[in-house]
Amino acid sequence: PRRGADQPISLRRSEDLEAKRVLARATAALVDDGESVIIDNGTTCEMVAENLVGRDIRVLCLSLSAAATLASAPGPVVTVPGGIVETDTLAMLTTTAVDAVRRFRADVAVLGACAVSAQSGLTCTEDHDAVLKAAIIGSSSRCLMPAPPRKLTRSSTYGFGTLSDLDTLLTTTDIDPETLTGLREAGVSVEVHDV
Repeated sequence: PRRGADQPISLRRSEDLEAKRVLARATAALVDDGESVIIDNGTTCEMVAENLVGRDIRVLCLSLSAAATLASAPGPVVTVPGGIVETDTLAMLTTTAVDAVRRFRADVAVLGACAVSAQSGLTCTEDHDAVLKAAIIGSSSRCLMPAPPRKLTRSSTYGFGTLSDLDTLLTTTDIDPETLTGLREAGVSVEVHDV
């Protein structure tokens, strides 16, 4: 896609499916019981939520899909920020969501990856999403980002952080070795998982 093009969630759900499953499991394993968690919107974040069902966590979900998944079984205390819900993604990205994120203090955040590169840092296609993601980083002690390799060589329109804002970037073994080296040299810890 072009730098400013957003893709429908139906298309994004079918891309990199097995990689997302692996990364979602690995990301959920980095969340400890008793922690407070922010789960960003996005298809991989929805899969992380699936892997956290039944866990003893307090979680702020930025999509109704993740919230409904987590609330389907006892264990997590699930909060949603309110405000307008996007029709396609069921995400909440308005100022109401930003305010809720800024009030929430998270032990760990799971950030959705739109585009990541050693040169441009963390970027996304919409300004309001960039503001929300920057607020997530500011409200969290640790930031985790699961991302398939194809998202790690591109840039989008709006920046929301640097690679050093991430504590752990999780990806899969099919990442290009040069890209992996560049990301690590840019200051992020990268975990590589087998698909």
